[in-house]
Amino acid sequence: MNIKISNNISLASQFFIIISTIIMLAMSINAYLQYVSESENISKSLHAHGKSLSELLASISVDPLLIYDDVTLNDYAEFTSRQKDIVFAAVVNTDKIALTHYLNRNNNYLLKIPGAGEAVDILPVLNNLRSNPDILVVEAPIKFKGKVIAYAWVGLDRVPYEKEAFRTLMHIIFVTICVAVSVAGTIFFMFRYKIFQPIELLIQSTQSIAKFKFENPIVIKGKGEISILAESFDQMRKQLKDIIGSRNKVMDELSDLNASLEDRVHARTRELQTLNSQIAHQAMHDPLTGLPNRLLIVEQLQNEINHAARNKSSLSVFMIDLNNFKDVNDTLGHPMGDSLLKDVAQRLKKSLRESDTVGRLGGDEFAVVLPDANIEEAKMVAVKVLEHLAPSFCLDSHIMKIGASVGISMYPQHGEDHTSLIRTADVAMYEAKNSDSNIYVYKPELDKYTKSRMALMNDLLKALIDDQLELHYQPKVSIKEGKVLSVEALIRWHHPENGWIFPDEFIPLAENSDLINQLSYWVLDHAFAQWDSWNKQGVSLQIAVNLSSRNLVDPNLPQQITKLNNLYNMKDGGIKVEITESTIMSNIDVAMNIMSDPGMQMLQFSIDDFGTGYSSLSYLKKLSVNEVKIDKTFVGDMATDKDDESIVKSVIDLAHNLGHTVVAEGVETREVLDLLISMGCDDVQGYYFSKPVKSDELLSVIESIESNLMVSSKII
Repeated sequence: MNIKISNNISLASQFFIIISTIIMLAMSINAYLQYVSESENISKSLHAHGKSLSELLASISVDPLLIYDDVTLNDYAEFTSRQKDIVFAAVVNTDKIALTHYLNRNNNYLLKIPGAGEAVDILPVLNNLRSNPDILVVEAPIKFKGKVIAYAWVGLDRVPYEKEAFRTLMHIIFVTICVAVSVAGTIFFMFRYKIFQPIELLIQSTQSIAKFKFENPIVIKGKGEISILAESFDQMRKQLKDIIGSRNKVMDELSDLNASLEDRVHARTRELQTLNSQIAHQAMHDPLTGLPNRLLIVEQLQNEINHAARNKSSLSVFMIDLNNFKDVNDTLGHPMGDSLLKDVAQRLKKSLRESDTVGRLGGDEFAVVLPDANIEEAKMVAVKVLEHLAPSFCLDSHIMKIGASVGISMYPQHGEDHTSLIRTADVAMYEAKNSDSNIYVYKPELDKYTKSRMALMNDLLKALIDDQLELHYQPKVSIKEGKVLSVEALIRWHHPENGWIFPDEFIPLAENSDLINQLSYWVLDHAFAQWDSWNKQGVSLQIAVNLSSRNLVDPNLPQQITKLNNLYNMKDGGIKVEITESTIMSNIDVAMNIMSDPGMQMLQFSIDDFGTGYSSLSYLKKLSVNEVKIDKTFVGDMATDKDDESIVKSVIDLAHNLGHTVVAEGVETREVLDLLISMGCDDVQGYYFSKPVKSDELLSVIESIESNLMVSSKII
């Protein structure tokens, strides 16, 4: 069998070609060198022959020259020219003018010169012959008494000598090829028997082994290296046969064991894919209505803005607010309000095209994105929306009508980014509440505060850069301890021209832009630094900071917290994060994810403004919070409003049952404080103890509070 290993040529054939080539190359070089040597010898011999003839002609031409015997001189030249391979002979004076000459008329060189036979002036003919490379011209001086009186020229034909040398070369090359083929063939057959055939056998065996065929033994007779190699291969064959046999047995067993495992893995993978899809859906959708939430609405709106910008088209944004929805909650309760919101969501979906997007921003506020819609088309859709909401709603045993107000903004007339479009639609929606048609398209003159708000936004950015902001701290009093164990950090802005600007004025502006994240980072940086400063003074105070809904979806927040933890060597619970109930309930899954993030584990969490949302109690047990803060709207009036008193008492009992600490904010009177003490409230906060103060005033304020508490037996 011919084993192919490279370019479809067997190893033996390659060996034969290489050996033959080497031998022929070596012998060809030798032949060429002989040829060169032979040519040189012939050239020397030819030159010597010509030299002897020219010198002979020169020696016999002295006397005829002296006596001007041209006949004798011509005879001498003719005699010289008749020698074998002589082309011409001539005698020229010192000026190279021919005195006599004789040309071999039968020579081919002379025949190739036009008019050479009849030429009167022979010098051009002689010069033509002398310049011919195939003619060797030898010159000998003719001297008389040591003085050159003329020259003898003899031209010899080189070609016959060179042809002889070439025939010799061809003969040597032929012999070389015959010898090379014979030697290479002999070596080839010797090697084929001794080396190549055993190698072919080894190749066949290794190919069989590669195909997991181990039946045929590998045997090569002899005692050389190849025989030893064959024995090693045969041992390897036996070992591989045993190993493969064992492996196949084990693989069969593993295959049986893994069959059910693979089914379980596939089933689990499908479950995880379903779960991931559900998580992704929940992160971008409102849990109550199933509609897209603010995050998805903003994302979809930005996509449609990009599409409209590319196609130079328009789009519309609706802000929809239900009329008198608060009355439904207050009269029938939050469960009825939730049911109403679900019904409204279904009617909104039916009133829109498939290409439109409707979502719930929170509370009773909805947003709609209409791609490829002009103002007239947007108005028609708004009318259709109100028509679908016009029929009565059946809530349990209650039948009621509920209207809505629609604010419309257009791209690009009213804004070129999602923030501007939502803001202008919101302005139009508030105007729609006061109009008869309940539909209003945004007009710049409606937005009275646009310029001032933009100026305020620019000033706020400058305030962050120039460090015009500062933190004030309001003590939180532990009723059981009779001490101030924590404080709430509240941001304050002293404008260089407008004086103090309240947070209620600039925080909403920041929340509607990217400034809220920068503002929150500023608060966190300064709160951590203040905690570290107090800690180094031996003052142990927990600091609570507030985060907004925009912070909850900031992917960089956990990294920022981790960075601050490492920078200030923060102790567990040194910083508490307060998140409002409405923020948490707008997306419960996002809140739970941020609270469980590894980067946030050094923090404690508090639900701020508790009681202002809806359906919160069912979720309270799911949240990893340490504290519940009862909203001041309930606390402030509880001394005169029995409903508020009942709500506060219920919240305290529920939070305690779930293992949470309760803080009542907005405590402004002793009467309210006494009620909270009787209800078992843990901590209190409000103007009764102190308003928010600067950090350099806080420690003396705390000392005063604790001194007053020590004399109060009700708190001691």
